[in-house]
Parts: sequence; C-alpha cells; structure tokens
Amino acid sequence: MNGTLGATKVGRAMAVGLAASLLACGAPPAEFRDGSPADALPAHITRFEGIETGGLRPAWHPSGRRLLHLDALVGDVYEYDLDTGISRPLTRHFEHSGFTRAHYLANGDVLLCGPSEVRPDDPDGGRWNARFWLLEVEGDRPALPIDERCFEGPAVARSSMRIAWVRTDVPQKMLTARSEIWTGIVDPNDGAPRIVDARRLVGRSDFYGLAMLEPQDFRPPDEQELLFTAYAWRGGEAMGVDLESGAIRNYTRSPWYEEIEGVTPDGRYAFVEREFTRRLSPRGPIDLWLARLDGSGELVRMTWFSEYRGFGANNPVVSPDCRSVLFGLRETGGGHGNSRGLYVYDLETSSLTPSDLCAVSVDGTNRR
Repeated sequence: MNGTLGATKVGRAMAVGLAASLLACGAPPAEFRDGSPADALPAHITRFEGIETGGLRPAWHPSGRRLLHLDALVGDVYEYDLDTGISRPLTRHFEHSGFTRAHYLANGDVLLCGPSEVRPDDPDGGRWNARFWLLEVEGDRPALPIDERCFEGPAVARSSMRIAWVRTDVPQKMLTARSEIWTGIVDPNDGAPRIVDARRLVGRSDFYGLAMLEPQDFRPPDEQELLFTAYAWRGGEAMGVDLESGAIRNYTRSPWYEEIEGVTPDGRYAFVEREFTRRLSPRGPIDLWLARLDGSGELVRMTWFSEYRGFGANNPVVSPDCRSVLFGLRETGGGHGNSRGLYVYDLETSSLTPSDLCAVSVDGTNRR
C-alpha cells in the first residue's frame, strides 16, 4: 500500500469514527435548522408568559411561588409572584449601577452582585468588577454594600446563611490569574453586613493545568458539598468539593465543555450547559443536559435548541418541588447569560426525564 494513500485512509477512518462518536453522544448536526426553537417546541416545553421583558438569571424562592430575575445582564432586580402574576421591582427605589445576580438568603433577604460604578460606553462591563450587596426585603433601605468582590455567580445555601464565591484576578489577568473558591457566612450585622468565618475551599493549585473556578450550588439535601465548575480544565467539568474533608470529585468526566447549573432538590442530578468545544468560554451551540451526581459521568440530553442556527438553551433552575425547570432561550454570540425569553420544562411529562429523578421528595414521600 502506498504510504501516503494509507495515511489518507487511516485519517479518513479516524475522522469518520470521531464524527460517529460525536453523533452518538448528542453532538450538534453538521447543518443547522433555520428559524427558532420557539416555533417548534415539544409538548413538555412551553413559553413562560408571566415575564414580558428580561427574565434573566432566574432564582427560585424556597416556597416555589416566587422567583427573582433581572431585566438585563447588568440591570434591575425583580420578584415575580406566581400566584398574582405580578413582577415587582426590588431595586428601582434607589440609585445603583446595575446588578448581575440576585439570590434569596435563608432569612428572606436578597444577596446581590453588582458594580459600584460602570463606564457609560460599556454598561455590561461592570459584571466583571462587581461586589456583594445585601438587600433587605422588608423596608425601603437601599442595598447595603459588603466588603467582598463578587465575580460571576455565588452559591447560596438554602438552610443557612452560608455562601460560596470566587476570589480571582480575572479579568486583569487570565493565564496566571488566581482562582479560589471561598465560603463564609453572611452576617446582616444590624445594617453593616459582612461575611464572617471565611475560609478557602478549593483553588487553581488543586488542578493541573489551566482551571478557572466558579461555585454554583450547595448540594441538597444536607448541603455538605459545594458544586462548582472548573472552566478550561479538561474542556470544562462539573465538580464537587466536600465542605469538611476537602475531597474533590469530577461528575462529568468528558473532554467537552460542561458548566454545572441547577441541582435537583434531592441532590441526585444537576443540569449542565454543554457545548462540544474545549474553549475556556462557550461561543457556539449550548444545550441542557442532566448529569447524574454519582461519579459515573452519565449525561442525558434534555434540549435540542442548538439545532437551530444562532440559538441554544441556558441558565436552568429546578423548581423546589422538582416538577419543572425554568431556562432561557440563548442567542449565540450574545453576552454570556443572555436570554430571549424564559421557558418551562415539564419534568413530569417529558419522556427524557430519568425515572429516579426526585423519585423521593425532600420530605421522604414517594413521587414516582
């Protein structure tokens, strides 16, 4: 056999094998569909009609009857009431430079992330230089600053005032940046809020090669493990770290980009945003998958929005009763976390939902 011809055949065989393996694991097709996934929704996905504008970064109240959301990537915070269908502003009664995240704390107050100031020519740039704020839901005081930087999203416990956040040099540095996840307790401190009992959980030095870390959630029901994403490490992995022992676990174990998002109330699964790329930050087609949190690396694809040119799905948050998921319609090429509307994924009617997903509710009763 001619050496060049043989190498060509081997190369083609390898390419065919790689393509077949990508298709088998749910990779996007070679050609995209035209139009929008919103025009061809499956029966178990519907448009969330309650919020006309915004709907970015939704976060559930523990009751499952209210949720927080933003009206822009750096914007005002609103609270939507499912019973009344009314979305009321929480941050428009005082001057500020916008907020990037909002989460309910265990005492009912709201933890915010937002910049102290923004450049008029770059209103979204403040998201990279934000700090924590405490907003008291009762009363009309403005949000109170906390002396700690907030880079991207924090993790917020349900049963205590514990949070986790990143200390980092990004975006001032990148390849040599510090990236450490810390945890501590939010102390309202009679109007002078602070974070106490702060300690380092995990850092870039715990990984070989490049790894940028971001906390996502405390794993229920006991919240003794922090779920986080290690960006760029092995493509991007969904991880966990034990709060007591410091043991680190990789839950996705794939070469592709996976960013952990909403965890189920029973702690058995977590939704991840997945893209078949190894870039530090996703730029192309993202869809939602369910990762089984048992170390098996098992992933189940739940959406196919990225089959449509220019679209994807993002920011999934599981309802406290585990019956549905809120998520955003992502526009490829837009700002990270963008949304062109919220959608509801019915976990009870979808044939893709694993049979043991929240089979036992948090109160111990059988559900499936």
